[in-house]
Amino acid sequence: MKKLTLLLLLCASSYFVMAQSIDFSKKTVSAFRTEKPIILDGILNEEDWQNAANAVDFIQNQPAFGAMPDQPTEVKILYDNTGLYIGAMLHDTKPDSILQELSQRDQLGNTDWFGLFIDAYRDGINGFGFIVTPANVQFDAKYSTMGEDEGWDAVWESKTQITPEGWVVEIKIPYSAIRFPKVDEQTWHINFGRMIRRLQQKNFWSPVNPQVNGFLNQAGYLTEVRDIKSPLRLQATPFVAIYGERYHDNNNNPVNSFGRSFNGGMDIKYGINDAFTLDMTLIPDFGEAQSDNQVLNLSPFEVQFNENRQFFTEGTELFNKGNLFYSRRIGGQPLHYGTVGSKLNEGETIVENPQQAQLYNATKISGRTTKGLGIGFFNATSGRSFARVRDAEGSEREIETDPLTNFNVFVLDQNLKYNSFVSLINTTVLRNGEDYDANVTGTVFSLRNKTNIYEFAGKGVLSQQYFKDDTQLGHSYNLNFRKIGGNWIYGLYYSEDSDTYNINDLGYLPNNNVRAFQGWTEYNVYKAFWKFNRGGVGFWNRYARIYNPDVYSDYGLNTYVWAETKGFWHLNIFTYHEPFVTYDYFEARTPGRFYRYPTNNNYGFEINTDSRKRFRVSVETNFRNFSETGRYRWNWYISPRYRVNDKLNFQFSIGTNNFGNDVGFVNRVNNNDTGSQDIIFGRRDQLTLENIFTTAYNFSQNMALTFRMRHYWSRVEYNSYHLLLENGGLADTNYAGNHNGNFDAFNIDMIYRWRFAPGSDIFIIWKNALLNFDEEAQLGYFDNLNGLFRAPNSNSLSLKVIYFLDYNNIVKSHR
Repeated sequence: MKKLTLLLLLCASSYFVMAQSIDFSKKTVSAFRTEKPIILDGILNEEDWQNAANAVDFIQNQPAFGAMPDQPTEVKILYDNTGLYIGAMLHDTKPDSILQELSQRDQLGNTDWFGLFIDAYRDGINGFGFIVTPANVQFDAKYSTMGEDEGWDAVWESKTQITPEGWVVEIKIPYSAIRFPKVDEQTWHINFGRMIRRLQQKNFWSPVNPQVNGFLNQAGYLTEVRDIKSPLRLQATPFVAIYGERYHDNNNNPVNSFGRSFNGGMDIKYGINDAFTLDMTLIPDFGEAQSDNQVLNLSPFEVQFNENRQFFTEGTELFNKGNLFYSRRIGGQPLHYGTVGSKLNEGETIVENPQQAQLYNATKISGRTTKGLGIGFFNATSGRSFARVRDAEGSEREIETDPLTNFNVFVLDQNLKYNSFVSLINTTVLRNGEDYDANVTGTVFSLRNKTNIYEFAGKGVLSQQYFKDDTQLGHSYNLNFRKIGGNWIYGLYYSEDSDTYNINDLGYLPNNNVRAFQGWTEYNVYKAFWKFNRGGVGFWNRYARIYNPDVYSDYGLNTYVWAETKGFWHLNIFTYHEPFVTYDYFEARTPGRFYRYPTNNNYGFEINTDSRKRFRVSVETNFRNFSETGRYRWNWYISPRYRVNDKLNFQFSIGTNNFGNDVGFVNRVNNNDTGSQDIIFGRRDQLTLENIFTTAYNFSQNMALTFRMRHYWSRVEYNSYHLLLENGGLADTNYAGNHNGNFDAFNIDMIYRWRFAPGSDIFIIWKNALLNFDEEAQLGYFDNLNGLFRAPNSNSLSLKVIYFLDYNNIVKSHR
């Protein structure tokens, strides 16, 4: 691994020579220095706006790449010692038809928008985006090889006006919001984009060709920005939060119990220099984060939850390199949460067993040098967790479920020419006491040719877990070659995870112990044909083996067709086939044992109607049939959305999974005759129904009330139990356990948010939560719903106030 990393870094140094050269064939626009104050009011009436150069002649990106836009756009750029000013005149012959739905910050509804995109280091990979709608809703994001990071937030200013000629946007991006080289004269990659929503027309100043891989690499240039300096970037957002909670349980005495708490903490952002930033959260509170979508998981694989905590979604693109960092591990479920029951003495019961560890603090340092070297360091600490148990006499004791734990991530990411890169990633988990520690080291690379059409990429990872008397080593690597540009694209891919490979102390890996060969090809058309604006067809197949023992596992092939109609409906039709028996080495939950999964075929489609319309609906379904009588899987999902006006909208989503005569693991039981354990499988019917209702009322671009209600119900009923044979087949058994049940998860998240000042918010949050599993009841959906709210549930009401403090603004106000 060390030799591979050294070789890649040596290649990087020779590959880097021309990484920052300028392509003189691209569009260029100059900025004009202003010495006069610019008042942001959506009116470009200051004299210096007339002195600035115009960026014009936008080109369509979609629906018809290369065509001229239906409406012209003019953009001008000013700058001073504090920031960059953008003034745009977005001409429109029908200003009364400009779509401008209100939404919360960082959410773009059914609306026009204007955006600028900056890549100050000209690496074609990393940059910033700032978007404004006619209703002055702001959206910002960071761009990297990991894609668009919508969780990144900066404090910047904008004003808009709708006029008889169209609409005007005026923006100020303070230098504290972006990072740029420390040089006398700046030359940046820059692009401007415009969406005309009623025409579904996306236009860019510097053409963005859908046949070319990448976005920032297709930008033009901003020149003549001279003698600017990155200011002292010191910002703090202290917060206070007050909680009141009621827990209701009909089985308790008293039925209702109440609690309250007061929390305070602070997030700090400090610019170490012009390129590197320190972010820190002290005694964090994430009360405004959306509740997790809990599910009934009968599979052998861990459920992966979304990260909804802002600190862990903002500016984490470096740490996500190689997919070795799963931030939900931090402040997540304690290490020994599931083993408390095995540590009980006779007569003891569990009184309390916290599901989340207490996070004390977290720190990020990240940035990129002028030579294109990105450096990231992440550190977080969580406290000890304890379960509380009680014996028959009422005496209580504590059982430690999680030690004091420190989490670290370190990343080096070198940009190379032609949008290539090489990265080194290390994650470490250190636990206090007798529990094991863990370390993962990996390298990721992507090498592209000059025309950005071909890519050779790969990854190599070594995992290490340090137990008291042993160290467990595991490895993973993959290599792939792809054609990534043009109408016809294709690729070959090989991956290998050893049976001891484990990154789950700070990463997420559903399973290891696999080798896989994959190949795919896809042909896309980006010009209008027949009744379609664009479309494509693709084929993918995968051959997999188990790493240990080295035996065949499965083969699958997938075909798909996608299209966008001229009415802007989006269609997708797909099939998936497993024509040979699959040897499933994971469902049995026992090393070396497997289940013979039958051949099967899956057919499905997805339709999304025109998003511009007041009423929109999404429909998705697929049906999977097996070569076993009566066995099938049928999923369907429908989600209508209705927009009452530009402030109020409703959306309802309902989906179901119906598994008939499905087969899966049930239990392991001791066999007194053989002295080993028998593996019990079951044939079961499982019906899952999920309903999600959301609504939002946006009072203004800075004030909104959102409501989200989710009910997830899953019923499992076993038809028969079977013994798993050594050859992977099933035999009759006299096992008679009961594993039927109903599972309910119900959540309400209602959040009022008012951004009363830049970067400053007031939240009022109501949350209701219910989780219930009944092993006895076999109810229909509506009978189950009638008894749902008799189950234990919790209600919490909280008030959280966040205030943004900027050192430069404070100094300026006291001059």
